[in-house]
Amino acid sequence: MALRLNLYHEVHKAKALKRRDPLKITIYGLAALAACFALYYFAQLVRMHSINDRYVKVKAEFDHLEPQAKAAKKREDELTKETSTSAAMVKRIEGRFYWAPLLAELTQVVPRDVQITRLGGEVTGDSLRHCALNIDGLAAGADPRRVAEDLRTAIAEKLSSHYKNVTSTFKTLEDGTETVAYNGKQVSTATFAILVQLTFGEDKAGAAGRKKK
Repeated sequence: MALRLNLYHEVHKAKALKRRDPLKITIYGLAALAACFALYYFAQLVRMHSINDRYVKVKAEFDHLEPQAKAAKKREDELTKETSTSAAMVKRIEGRFYWAPLLAELTQVVPRDVQITRLGGEVTGDSLRHCALNIDGLAAGADPRRVAEDLRTAIAEKLSSHYKNVTSTFKTLEDGTETVAYNGKQVSTATFAILVQLTFGEDKAGAAGRKKK
């Protein structure tokens, strides 16, 4: 039987201990960790460089488009102002009061024995418009006061079919000091002043309140 003797076991043991040296293993581990951090730093550096390039390009585009954007915004403001002005004018035109239809209806109820000597009126309000009409005149006949009263009533009835809240009241009604020739006869006269008030349009505030209910 052959016998083998290992005369270098101490040397081998020393080499094995050297390979398993904790300090050496730690150094290797730290070196590997440092390499990982270096790779991560390099990757982040490349990423930041890419982001910076993108930022430079975007900023260049923004600097190029900014004057155009400011000009477009200025033009938009001008167009908005013009549109608002046009809308206000259209609204005013659409909501204006037409005197011709009102006067046409008045002429239909004024009889031959009444002469209108003065006519004036005004319109106020925005959505709900208020109209006040002053009618001065001279009534003639056997009972001129009755003629004036019939005219006042006829005005209220005629306008109520087209307007809202129509009222027709005498401001003054007095006997005239002179007579006039009517149908070949001298008849008495009476002077009158009638105030006609009416409304048209819609009260937006009231309409909004009704919708909420």
